[in-house]
Amino acid sequence: MKQINKTELFESAKCVLDDIETILFYNSAGLYYLPEDCGGELTYKFFGQDLIVEFEWEEVNTLDTNIVLGDYYNNEATIKIILKSSKLINCSTISNIGEVIAHEMTHWLQELNGLKFPNSDKIDDDLYYLQKHEIEAQYYGFEFQCNHSNLKLEEAVNLWFEKYGVYHNFNNSEFLKEKLLRKLRKFGEKEFQL
Repeated sequence: MKQINKTELFESAKCVLDDIETILFYNSAGLYYLPEDCGGELTYKFFGQDLIVEFEWEEVNTLDTNIVLGDYYNNEATIKIILKSSKLINCSTISNIGEVIAHEMTHWLQELNGLKFPNSDKIDDDLYYLQKHEIEAQYYGFEFQCNHSNLKLEEAVNLWFEKYGVYHNFNNSEFLKEKLLRKLRKFGEKEFQL
């Protein structure tokens, strides 16, 4: 599989993040299609390809913290980012949005490079996050977040497990976290050598 151009990925993710920050600053909760709803074209043009980002912002009062979820729609060149905000939107939330954008954009690039995604319905949550394509997407997402928030990889992963562990049915969070960190470090070392 073709190596992802990290610089271009991060510049593209930052462009989307900037548009989402504009929505958060000037608008209220709702569903937005980017870049169009920020005054841009109908689609982004990244890596010579079209991409649409659906940004759904929902204000909720049932959560203790802001939650950011993401999805890449296979074969549709569309990423969905969901923000469920219950607190003030701060730098940590923006950084979290950036992490999810970079993660989902990595899946988009993986598909452009020929990856056929496995059926995730048949994979339990512990094993899902240890798949090769997930390691790559997590690595780039966490690295984007680390660069944005001046965090170390371990800190970003710990924050993710603290915040999102309740949304997944992990059998053994500590074991999974250590295994995931080892795989992320190994990927990072290999990526750095290229």
